[in-house]
Amino acid sequence: MSAKSDALEAAVSDYIHARTALDAAPGARARARADRSFARLVALLGPRIRYFTRVYGLSDVAEDAAQVCAIALHRAAERYEPRRARFTTYVNWQFRAELQALRHRLHGDQRSGGRRCAATLPLDALQAKGADDWLADIEAEPATERAAADHLAARAADRLVRDWADRRRSALRGRRARVAARLDAECALVRRHLAGDEPPDRLRESDRHVVRRAIADIARHAAPQRGH
Repeated sequence: MSAKSDALEAAVSDYIHARTALDAAPGARARARADRSFARLVALLGPRIRYFTRVYGLSDVAEDAAQVCAIALHRAAERYEPRRARFTTYVNWQFRAELQALRHRLHGDQRSGGRRCAATLPLDALQAKGADDWLADIEAEPATERAAADHLAARAADRLVRDWADRRRSALRGRRARVAARLDAECALVRRHLAGDEPPDRLRESDRHVVRRAIADIARHAAPQRGH
């Protein structure tokens, strides 16, 4: 855990205690303590609020963004349960959700350029109306795209190796079990090479020969066929 995360945990704990004391015995002194505790939370999270404001493209309405983040922070502190998660994780979700809601109110659903949203709704109401599908973590998009690309590449490699194995099987001679075992080993070798898991310079000469022959065959059959 980082020092900043520990400081944030201490600050939210202090604020929760201050709020509890204020609720139990209202008064100017208790109110001042709660206000100071909340101000400390805002100060600690200020850089994060400004960062998310830029990420969500709301720098031109930074004051509005700061206000909704203050609301999110207050809600997060009120509902925080330390045994379930670190506060830094919980409040990040609240910030993102509120800023996404603000962007939606100001600019409409950006997935459809022709639509604009004129209604102003709180986060809870938006969630109740099924808006969770666009309350997304935009920072996750690059990782999601990479994962999707890796998945598609893996499926393509599996298909190429499977097609090559069908052609290779017809060239092997011997008992069926022995042919199957040899083909399985060669397929695994070629598949690892396509995935980049096994550099060619680490292979034995016989394995390199199998890989070179397989890659040449795969490339030849994968190339677009010219029309006659």
